[in-house]
Amino acid sequence: MQTKSGQERNHDAPVVRRAETLREFAASMGVSYDTAWRASSDGRLKTLRFGKRLLVPAGEVERVLAEGL
Repeated sequence: MQTKSGQERNHDAPVVRRAETLREFAASMGVSYDTAWRASSDGRLKTLRFGKRLLVPAGEVERVLAEGL
């Protein structure tokens, strides 16, 4: 299948996620959702809001892994 620009679309290619939900972030870090939410609300964790969803950008996940909250 081709895109509008004429490029081939590879449906078998892995999807690269650039953000994860706050709940996914909490689970992957081994902390409770409430702890992750508090870190977001007090500014220690950068998040993006899309409607009701809070997303943690991939770069922020990497920063927390390297530096901690």
